[in-house]
Amino acid sequence: MEGKEWFSKLRNKLSGSDGSAAQWPDWYCHYRQRTANPPAPLSAVSSLSIVVLDAETTGLDVRVDRILCLGALRVHGNSISLGEKFEAYLPTPPGCDAKPAVSIHGIIPNSHRYSYVEEPKLLADLLEYLGDSIIVGHHIGFDIEMINRSLLRNGAAPLVNRVIDTGILAKRLRPSGYWTPENDYSLDALARRYRIPLSDRHTALGDCYITAVLWLKLLTRLTVKLGRELRLEDLE
Repeated sequence: MEGKEWFSKLRNKLSGSDGSAAQWPDWYCHYRQRTANPPAPLSAVSSLSIVVLDAETTGLDVRVDRILCLGALRVHGNSISLGEKFEAYLPTPPGCDAKPAVSIHGIIPNSHRYSYVEEPKLLADLLEYLGDSIIVGHHIGFDIEMINRSLLRNGAAPLVNRVIDTGILAKRLRPSGYWTPENDYSLDALARRYRIPLSDRHTALGDCYITAVLWLKLLTRLTVKLGRELRLEDLE
């Protein structure tokens, strides 16, 4: 039942049919204005604004866990713009135990080594950074769900950007079979396959960079396969 209620709430929030649009925060209204005209399916991928996104969280249960850190990098054509990074940390909410995840991402809850912002500030800054960019990530569905739940908690509606999963794209280029096991599409496995160094793995920006390099390599292979410039519709 929780899943159905969540989907119904998300759908109503997204459309504004529950009357919530008039109550959206100003920063979310500004974001929706910027995303009112999404790129057309025939748009050249090389001309699109791409943001590679990654979230580090207190765990993997979207119902109870929370975001600890968000990282993002912008990609222009064939270049990763390290100077246009986004990185923000949230304090661990009371009663949300992040200890099991610390061994993976190394983010110690409420450590003095990080500068924290409150959730509304993080979301406003993230949406300003995103604008109408295409969001790219590896197994990105989880990250988007976590962000959307944060948005709903703060009186906004879900993200409306187009989202592309590098895991799905990698599987399209090399379907599972004898040479590629069904579960061999993790970021680690694909990084090894495409000879991408796994530096700063399981940090938000580190995973963004690995995913961004993977994204460019996958685009190159898809371009060769199709024999022409890639269009947005080729990635769907």
